[in-house]
Amino acid sequence: MIKNKFTSFFDTSPREAFFSYILSIVIFSLAKLTPSIRPYIILMILIYIPVLSANINKFNYLKFGLLNIDLKKSFYYFFIWLIIIFPIYFILIFIFKFGTDFKSHLLSIKYPKDIIYYTFYNIIVVGFSEEFFYRGYLQPLIQKRYFKKIIPQIKLDSGVLITSLLFGLGHFLTYFTIFSALTILPSIVFGILKNQTNNILASVLFHGISNAVLYIIIFNIGNII
Repeated sequence: MIKNKFTSFFDTSPREAFFSYILSIVIFSLAKLTPSIRPYIILMILIYIPVLSANINKFNYLKFGLLNIDLKKSFYYFFIWLIIIFPIYFILIFIFKFGTDFKSHLLSIKYPKDIIYYTFYNIIVVGFSEEFFYRGYLQPLIQKRYFKKIIPQIKLDSGVLITSLLFGLGHFLTYFTIFSALTILPSIVFGILKNQTNNILASVLFHGISNAVLYIIIFNIGNII
């Protein structure tokens, strides 16, 4: 009887999405008490909640963006967005920081010694866990109830925007910095990539590379905000 009630609770997509999101934020906040293992707690929760949902609803957790991965399509959209976003990203930030002298600084970029390790870590650990939870699990739940096409040509919809707002809010409530709230912006691209490819491979790659690019920028010019 209790199990049936628990299962019916998760039958309502917006309710499940809200409950799962709040639960993750509460645990992330409590994880501050144990800073040495905090990243591992966050990683486990982001993966555990969707897997728990799949178990309750009796379906394969691989449906959260891990099924029918088309490598060609995934890499195609990944590189398209990579080419569009990152040159603009670099130029705008360097203009913001250095003004008209941005070219000389842009041409003399230095790379951290651990950039390769940092990139792979952010793809495999950070990128995968966050995309599995937000784009693979949470975004489809939100789209079931709150779906409205905004820019259909690139598959931007209201579900992507709502998920991105939650993504940015989650980062802000976890780290309490203005910059963490700005993760809303790249999150929109992550959500679009999920829609365009129907899996999370491209968004995982883009997420990890985005973090690595930000690391390079901060290494060269310090904190942006």
